[in-house]
Amino acid sequence: MKPAFAAALLLMTSSAQAAWLQVCPASSAPAGAPRAALPGPGEMVVVASASAALPGCRALPLGVDMSQVEALYPLAPQDKPARTILLYGPLDGKRFAPGSHDLPQPDPAGATPRREPMPLRTNLLPDARVRTFGVEERVAIAHANGKLRIVCRAGSRAAGVLLDGAWYMPLASSSLGADYAASGAFSVQVADAASAARESSHAVGELGVSSSRRSTALPLPAQLDRHGWRQFVILCPQEAATLELDSLRLEPAAAKAAPRSTWIWDRSEWMERGDALLAWARREAIGELFIVVTLDGPKVRNPAQLRAFVRKAHAAGIAVTSVEGDPHMVLANHRAATADRARAFAAYNRAAAPEERLRAMQFDVEPYLLPDAVLAPADRDRAYMAMARALREAAGDMAIDYVVPFWWWDKTELLDGLAKVADGLAVMDYRTAPDQIYGFAAPFLDWSAQHGKRVHIALEAGRVAPERQRRYVRADANEAGDLLLAQAGEVPVLVLLRQPVTRANAPLYRFSSERTLDGSATSFHGNKTALRRLLPELERDLGAWPGFAGIALHGWR
Repeated sequence: MKPAFAAALLLMTSSAQAAWLQVCPASSAPAGAPRAALPGPGEMVVVASASAALPGCRALPLGVDMSQVEALYPLAPQDKPARTILLYGPLDGKRFAPGSHDLPQPDPAGATPRREPMPLRTNLLPDARVRTFGVEERVAIAHANGKLRIVCRAGSRAAGVLLDGAWYMPLASSSLGADYAASGAFSVQVADAASAARESSHAVGELGVSSSRRSTALPLPAQLDRHGWRQFVILCPQEAATLELDSLRLEPAAAKAAPRSTWIWDRSEWMERGDALLAWARREAIGELFIVVTLDGPKVRNPAQLRAFVRKAHAAGIAVTSVEGDPHMVLANHRAATADRARAFAAYNRAAAPEERLRAMQFDVEPYLLPDAVLAPADRDRAYMAMARALREAAGDMAIDYVVPFWWWDKTELLDGLAKVADGLAVMDYRTAPDQIYGFAAPFLDWSAQHGKRVHIALEAGRVAPERQRRYVRADANEAGDLLLAQAGEVPVLVLLRQPVTRANAPLYRFSSERTLDGSATSFHGNKTALRRLLPELERDLGAWPGFAGIALHGWR
């Protein structure tokens, strides 16, 4: 077995000015030199001014003066920077110290752009693509300012318009709403992928004769494959007629009531000040509390105290769920202890009276927070599912929920796997713009409809530390840049420079812009009044999905 050391990176000079990137065993790194950790145990990045030849090291000339080097920032081995590099760092201090990054990637050639969920209660016409059809060419349209006018001449052959857009139809209980006036009866149909392949569509209803403006809601057919939605079809009558369509929209069904919930991470809140916590929850219309419970291996440490609190909460109409959160739970060597935690809650519920039972156990495990050297990104989903299966076995028939980030929306295999072992999800939909909240929530609510599960949509109300975002763009030929993309073995390393240079021994990126991210896009902290106003609107729309379990508020208390 090889010795357990990995490369160290040293920026050196063979003269007074030439900068070198050196790959060395950690033991060869000179004491006192500035350094930053590399992926892998025992690795480090060291910036220094020294000879290019160090024992046991591999020197790589950077082609810049040592005086220009500001800092090193190693990426992960699998990172592949494209045209743009985003670096994030704290606001404090004059020197920019990147702590995280993002590497936007271009869409693959021929890739289909991601479709957004069809918005609810919103006129679709401004963004719709409208086309006429019919061999007799008897249809004329005027499509402008979010309205559509259809003029049909008399004819015996099928003719009309097709309306589509860059959406998919979500699985919310909904109907097709329209505001219109018509001099004849226009038939409305809808096509999905299967019916479109047969050159047919499903009947929706009729926009009947109405000389004055009229509003209607047409039920969508049960046989429609909503995720396979392709287009709406409006058919002309055989006689000459005109349709003036002011609005066409997806109208959600009346929402079912769903309680609000919140996380209480300080266990002393319920253990020492339980009455005050429940009184606050009632004032805030909170129907469920996610609390931290102290365990001793596979047992709850003080079951009598937990029973008393849950009993009081039950009497107040408030459900209680236990929450556990640690990214290390996903690791194989933590799996037995993690399963014991599920056994503890299951055993507690079996011994408790109905009014003393936890509604569920919730696991907030975020494997992406672990360093790549601890758990490789390629292994995260596999390890997560292994953990989830172990928890399912340990929990027996007690409900288990998982907290997941909104950007897991496209992890189809992982989400399908969770549907087999989880009872529900709480989605960290940490955005403040209503359209973004809806857009990130819809895929998970559709998952709930497909699998018969419940889904909480979580919003952030706690403080989010502000940070700087620096954007760097790949420099063109003969263009100056102040960021180098060097390669130390398998590890890409960003070398931040104090001043732009036009020549170097590595690809150059130029500083493009800087902005302050104050957290207002992700958290309602400091603007809880806006959140209070928004909650009924969100609950009204998201409640159209039968699996919507309510809004969960993080940092609310």
